[in-house]
Parts: sequence; structure tokens; C-alpha cells
Amino acid sequence: MNNLTAGIVGGVAAAVVGMSAMVFASKSGDEPAADKKEVAATREECRTERVVTNKEWGVKRVTGTLLGGAAGGALGHQIGGGSGKDVATVAGALGGAYAGGKVAQQHYPDQEVSYRERCRQVPANS
Repeated sequence: MNNLTAGIVGGVAAAVVGMSAMVFASKSGDEPAADKKEVAATREECRTERVVTNKEWGVKRVTGTLLGGAAGGALGHQIGGGSGKDVATVAGALGGAYAGGKVAQQHYPDQEVSYRERCRQVPANS
């Protein structure tokens, strides 16, 4: 952008800001004293809240998945013979891992605890 263009853009911007300031000044003084509303005094009231968030995956769910997989694999190994025993072991391990993860998620959720401050405006006289 050359100097002439920058000067024109700057001049237009200054004119717009100046005009809007004049409009604001003329509008703010137009109201008669009877129409102005009295603003009630307020104060800010704050309190600290405890926020508990259940996490989708955490230590307890991973532990449940691993224990369920081990138990399912051990039970699956008791079934069948030969190559069927291997298939049953893998199927038992997968099913046990899924079930163990779900049980851990439902009964022992991993939680993250945080605190946040909530503030609101209340009348000053209360």
C-alpha cells in the first residue's frame, strides 16, 4: 500500500470514528431527567463449586479390561481341544476384556475433580 492510499484510508477511518463519537454524544444527552432510570446498586457474590467429570478411559477402566481379558482367556482355554482351544482362548480373552472394561466403567468410573468459581450480581441491600 503506498503512502497516498494509506493516508486516504487513515483519513476515512478518523472521520468515521469522529462522526460516531459525535452521534453518541448527541444521543446520550437527549433524554430528559424524568426518563432516566435509576440503576440499583449491586455487588458481586462468588462461590466455589466442585466439578466432577467422569473420564471415558482411565486407570480403572484399563485395569478392568486387562483383568477381564486375562480371566476370559483362562476360561476360554478350558474349552475345546487342539486348535479349537486356541480359538476359544482368544475369543474368551476378547470377550472378557470387553466385559471387564464395561464393568469397570459403570461401577468404578475414573473421575477428575476440579474447582471453579461462580460469580453473579445481586442487589447490594440483600
